Amino acid sequence: MMRWRVIMLVAFCCCLAFDSGTRAQLLQHRPAEQNPRVVACRVREAHTSLSPAAGLVIFSQRDKADAERLSGFLRSAQDGGAVEFEPEEGTDWRPASIVRLKSCFGRGLLIVPAGQALPVEGSVILVRFPIGTLKPE
Repeated sequence: MMRWRVIMLVAFCCCLAFDSGTRAQLLQHRPAEQNPRVVACRVREAHTSLSPAAGLVIFSQRDKADAERLSGFLRSAQDGGAVEFEPEEGTDWRPASIVRLKSCFGRGLLIVPAGQALPVEGSVILVRFPIGTLKPE
């Protein structure tokens, strides 16, 4: 009888931990209703170049629903245009330049100034496209 109570308690705690972790992930990097020029993205690759000194981050949208919106931003952004990214919720926005990867549908490349820590592969970042980066329509 006691063993079943322990098993049920452990199962309950596991479910509770999973549920709170899932809820935290859903709240983290909320979509851009707050700012239509912000897209939640997933880091696919992150590399550091020594010469010239820079960080390179390949990314795509985090959510399928944002695929078309991100694609539109990438197509309308000036190559090498200034953008900002937030590597973790609540951290400061960091400057970067952006390039659309034409050979990889829906993917972009962030060029990060030397000395800045790069986001980890697989992590979620927010990318903000300032109006000045977008080509006039």
